[in-house]
Amino acid sequence: MSLILGLVLGLVLFSLLWLNLLSLPGNWLMLGVLALVVVLGPEGRLTWAFVGYMGLLAILGELIELGAQLIGGKRGGASGAGNFGGIVGSIAGAILGAPFGLGLGSIAGALAGAWIGCFAVERLRQESHQKAAEAAWGAFWGRTLGLVGKSATGAAIIVLSVTKFISQAA
Repeated sequence: MSLILGLVLGLVLFSLLWLNLLSLPGNWLMLGVLALVVVLGPEGRLTWAFVGYMGLLAILGELIELGAQLIGGKRGGASGAGNFGGIVGSIAGAILGAPFGLGLGSIAGALAGAWIGCFAVERLRQESHQKAAEAAWGAFWGRTLGLVGKSATGAAIIVLSVTKFISQAA
């Protein structure tokens, strides 16, 4: 029975992992599920200390996501304002793209929004078309790497949680 419950936990957490790609708080919702397992689940399978460690992983995912986008923009030559434009554009793009492709449009929207937001701000700052485009590509690739990094930390949360849940049953 514990194996089945562990698989169910894994499926629930995996479904929440996809929310990261939609620029939604998937890792944080996973922590909420883990907290529910501590409160309502079988005694001693998961502990509050374990949920706290997974919270540290979720924070690491957020830092990777933000850091990758900022570093990507800077490497592309974006100013601080251009980077801010890329972050705001990414959020707006994810929201505007969400209704398309069964929600997967938010991935393309977030990436395109990072590019458009950074490009628009750099052009408003009187940068050349070429320099603004280079900065925007940096923001685009930084956002891409950030999504991958945040999703990787979410995958680590899943693997560690299911492993701990199943191993505590023995």
